[in-house]
Amino acid sequence: MKSTKIFGIIGVLFIALFAISFIGRINNKANSPQTVLADFQEISPHYFDYSEGTLAQAYGNGNTVLFFAATAWCNTCSALDKELKERSALLPEGITVLKIDYDNDSVNKAKYGITQQHTMIYLDSQGNEIKRWVGGGFDTLVAQIN
Repeated sequence: MKSTKIFGIIGVLFIALFAISFIGRINNKANSPQTVLADFQEISPHYFDYSEGTLAQAYGNGNTVLFFAATAWCNTCSALDKELKERSALLPEGITVLKIDYDNDSVNKAKYGITQQHTMIYLDSQGNEIKRWVGGGFDTLVAQIN
């Protein structure tokens, strides 16, 4: 009988500690400005591979989104990809750059009317297109979003 009570008490303590830990993680995520995309692997600050999850969480955080339709065989795409990896921390807060795989993402190409690689589409936090352009390096990107 005594061992049953001891196991019961240990079980209740374990559940209580788990609940406290879980609630603490939820509160930390809710209070942290960068946690909206914390569950997704960033390429570099503000720069992520596209997924429905990264898009939804960027919008959920009130961020603007810049789609970058890139492909590995495009020299200018590769150059911008490298620049974004090195310099995306310099982008303003509240912007999320999502790299779309131009060769394999036919759904988004059709949805956003992307007809060539290195297309950039800048969207407000509700998903409305602000502007689009083709080509350019990091400095062009910064000039276009400002």
